[in-house]
Amino acid sequence: MLLTKTPYVDINDGIKYNARMKELIKRNQSNFWKIIAILVWLIFLIVLIILKTNTAICEAWTQSFARWYETSIGFLFKWIPFSLTEIIIIGLFIGAFVFLTQFTICLLHRQYSKGIGKMLSIVLGATIVIGLYQATAEMAYNREHHPVTVYEEKVEKTEFRKINDYFIADLNKVSKEMKFDEEGNLISPYSIRETNDLLDQEFYRLNREYGNYFTPFTTRAKPMLTSFIYRELHITGVTFMPTTEANINTLNVNALKPITFAHEILHTKGVMKEEDADFIALYLMLTSENPYFKYSGYYFSISSLYYLASLTGVSTDYQEVIDSINISFKKNQNFGYYYWKSHNAFADFGNWVNDIYLKLSGEKEGTSSYNDTPTDVDKEKQEVINFSLYQKLYFKLYYEANPK
Repeated sequence: MLLTKTPYVDINDGIKYNARMKELIKRNQSNFWKIIAILVWLIFLIVLIILKTNTAICEAWTQSFARWYETSIGFLFKWIPFSLTEIIIIGLFIGAFVFLTQFTICLLHRQYSKGIGKMLSIVLGATIVIGLYQATAEMAYNREHHPVTVYEEKVEKTEFRKINDYFIADLNKVSKEMKFDEEGNLISPYSIRETNDLLDQEFYRLNREYGNYFTPFTTRAKPMLTSFIYRELHITGVTFMPTTEANINTLNVNALKPITFAHEILHTKGVMKEEDADFIALYLMLTSENPYFKYSGYYFSISSLYYLASLTGVSTDYQEVIDSINISFKKNQNFGYYYWKSHNAFADFGNWVNDIYLKLSGEKEGTSSYNDTPTDVDKEKQEVINFSLYQKLYFKLYYEANPK
């Protein structure tokens, strides 16, 4: 007798199969919406890149959406005592590493849908950050020029020595009010909190003098726990516009801290170009009534001025000008030179990365934009053809105090 055997079916297998199918469908739906979100952010990013070519649009955008964003987000994060930027950067690196690891594991186990989901998460996160940065920072690179003016009239070389003597007398005055350690390093008279409080007054003055160009909201510079890394990269500050944070390398030399604070805060006020942030920060320092701030401005820029003493036509002028500078100031400059020379493990790499970023943002000169343009001189006639930006600022301040 032939007996037929009814095949055994485990109902649990069917349940597991259905669960896997539901999970697969759910994952595919999740991937679909991630793709949609990525496309929306990419379209937004592309539109902004196109709009960035128009100065009028950039100006309107900077004074509308970007200003609203910077004020609201900046106010939210202003009083948090630590740098959210550092946490976000570290989190992005850790998150990218974790997702890439998971993506690789998924591929090895042939879980392709799950692996694609991990990769889409990385792409979506990067797209959101880049899109926000484009909206809050990049658009400001092509806005209208700032309103802080310089002296554009011709200055005769017979004036160079008088202008040098005027400012070096003031430099020596503020230098005598500073204290220095045995190595020649300036001892900062203020804490980070006190420096921020004093800078609030300087930025209030800037807005009062030049109106609506600068975002009225003023954030506070925050110390970076990873300053020891940025010191080796020769980076003294980092501004991250999605959080509207001005982050400061606390291991910078004390003489440069006030002007660096001002520079980074200016980025959050709509001044993204490095040469503009340097120039306006210098203007604030040199016109401040605070001796420490004024000292910082001189430390940053005085070499642009006393170089002119070599072009007066009097052979002894340059050396006399150098000799007249306060000895403590010169020792402080010497300290700064050797300080950065001894901390340059990744300086070339830091400069390379920053140079690429600035050029991609529209700064054609890259990191060279940090430098004051050298005086252009006709060597045969020993006549100045073009003055540098900082020299023109010194001329403006001199002739405002000493009208012709």
